[in-house]
Amino acid sequence: MKLNLIVLAASLSVGVTGIALAHHSFAAEFDGNKPVRIEGTLSKLEWMNPHSYFYVDVVDDKGNVVTWGCEGANPGVLSRRGMSKGAIKLGDKMVVDGYAAKDGSHLMNARRIYLNGKMIFGGSEGDGGPGQQ
Repeated sequence: MKLNLIVLAASLSVGVTGIALAHHSFAAEFDGNKPVRIEGTLSKLEWMNPHSYFYVDVVDDKGNVVTWGCEGANPGVLSRRGMSKGAIKLGDKMVVDGYAAKDGSHLMNARRIYLNGKMIFGGSEGDGGPGQQ
């Protein structure tokens, strides 16, 4: 019985730690001094908690397609701001303003999303990033 309780406690602590690590502050991954704007086509959408991710195919200066990952707020927040899962479709044209990842990868924290001419605030409130809504 005692061994079962220890195993259960260890399992719960590992699970909670994993969840806590998945949700991070803005400053942990992104640079508030590196604003970036991308324009392209929506190629993938991950509508999940604690952050949604969407991927935009951008054509660079040489004609190559570069896929940018854009981290946004959770689905509930985005839906309240006008970006529901059913309102966007693969192939939609998007303009995204945000902040680049510190590691130089093609990942950004999305703050403003322009979809069909409508601006949607995409950032997570209270994450410590610039331009809090």
